[in-house]
Amino acid sequence: MTKEISTIHVQARLTSAEFEPFKQLIKITGLKKATLIKKVILSNKNNVFCVEQSKEAVDSKKRMLFLANKTSNNINQLAKRLNQAYRGEIVSERNYRQIMNDLVGVRATFEKGVDKC
Repeated sequence: MTKEISTIHVQARLTSAEFEPFKQLIKITGLKKATLIKKVILSNKNNVFCVEQSKEAVDSKKRMLFLANKTSNNINQLAKRLNQAYRGEIVSERNYRQIMNDLVGVRATFEKGVDKC
């Protein structure tokens, strides 16, 4: 089994305050900066980190959820009215199936869009 060679270079800049905890670890362990940072990154197997969102992004997400809820309610109301019309024999079975298929397609597309958010 051959040893894999590290070929990808990663670089980042830290403020003094951000680097301070690493500075202490470098003193304690005697490791070089690059070696220590590499060990810290690779030891985080789940790659979990916090990404701060801007106020605009949070507001946009809230607005998107509001519109999504409103849209899903409208789709449900349309389906309910269609079912009532079909049971009352106002809508033919052919039209009922066509509209239900359309509503299912709209719902599927809507769900895919929400999943991407």
